[in-house]
Amino acid sequence: MKRGLILVQGDCIKTATRCFCRLFTPSKSPPPAGETCFSCLTNSRPVCGRLRRETYVPSKDGWGAANKALLRKISLMRLSWLLVVTALLVVTMHPAAAQQPALHVVATTSIIADVAQQVGGDLVTVEALIPPNSDVHAFQPTPADVVKVAQADVMLVNGAGLEAFLGGLVENVAGVVPVVVSNGVNMLPFGDHEHDEAETAEEDEHLGLLGDAGVCDDSGPQTAAPTGDAHAHGSCDPHVWTDPANVMVWADNIAAAFAAADPDHATLYEDNAAAYRAELETLDADVRDILAAVPQDRRVLVTNHEFMSYFAHSYGFEVVGVVIPGGSTLAEPTPQDLAALIETIRAESVPAVFIETSSSSALADVVAQESGIAVITSLYSGSLSDTDGPASTYLDYLRYNAQTIADALGG
Repeated sequence: MKRGLILVQGDCIKTATRCFCRLFTPSKSPPPAGETCFSCLTNSRPVCGRLRRETYVPSKDGWGAANKALLRKISLMRLSWLLVVTALLVVTMHPAAAQQPALHVVATTSIIADVAQQVGGDLVTVEALIPPNSDVHAFQPTPADVVKVAQADVMLVNGAGLEAFLGGLVENVAGVVPVVVSNGVNMLPFGDHEHDEAETAEEDEHLGLLGDAGVCDDSGPQTAAPTGDAHAHGSCDPHVWTDPANVMVWADNIAAAFAAADPDHATLYEDNAAAYRAELETLDADVRDILAAVPQDRRVLVTNHEFMSYFAHSYGFEVVGVVIPGGSTLAEPTPQDLAALIETIRAESVPAVFIETSSSSALADVVAQESGIAVITSLYSGSLSDTDGPASTYLDYLRYNAQTIADALGG
């Protein structure tokens, strides 16, 4: 039996980024014995410059079984390419089928960034200046951060004096007007610790809504702490996110900012914000269920620095003291401060002192050892965890913190 070499007529095409095989319909009749054809197919994948020979074995109908199988494979490949080209034509002819360009959003903290992503969905890309697992108060921007802000369509900040670094950063970027997501939040002062859930309006220590005239005006110099901490806040406590009701205000403010920058999708941003508010309402109910395990007489908190006042106010706790005064982790307590805290812990029968994952526990360890109480070093404060951590979203963050507190104080 005569044997010949055949595949199918074709050639290799090379572009700047890839190579592929351009196929032609084979002849219906077999080539003369001994004729040789080439293809750039190798193991069903196109490889430029690497050619393979196929053996043709004549049969009664002129084509052997091996050649028929080969033609079926070629037909499938041609169909695949046809589907790809058709899809590209659909996208080209109908631009709405392609994804709209995203707003580029920069947020100061990872918590704000997460909320912004929930509101913006696929229409935005969000980047946080302060990385996860970081101390917000210790952050110092770099020249690369200035570039990020300059390239942003929208910049989101907490406000109320939290971002002490912000003034110098914004001054270096012309035309940037940060959106204060906390505008409209009913602000608490530092030191407003003791509350229960039955508190009356007359007893309410709120200072007013952020953004209203005279409320937490941080446009001028900030009030310095007695220790001279350069990152000390003014009279308002900016750690508003520990109460999910305040994050609902964030969601609405972010939706409005996105709608102003991208009016064509205003309704979508509003719908996303409404859906996220519903999730926050569920979160609030879950946190109350988790904290129900903590008896009233054990609802006392000592933290590394003052960041849990809004949480305490909302869920019926009392913050009886902090290791580091002044609302920032960068202050340094005096020996007298620590001695007074130890005395308070003993008088209030505080079960534990809570430290953030992003801070050193050295001072808290001293206080706990002298007081004979436990040190819990796993709370999150101003930043989320990494994506593989227990607090990678705001919803996870608050549930995790609530469960950590309930486990330590549940009795």
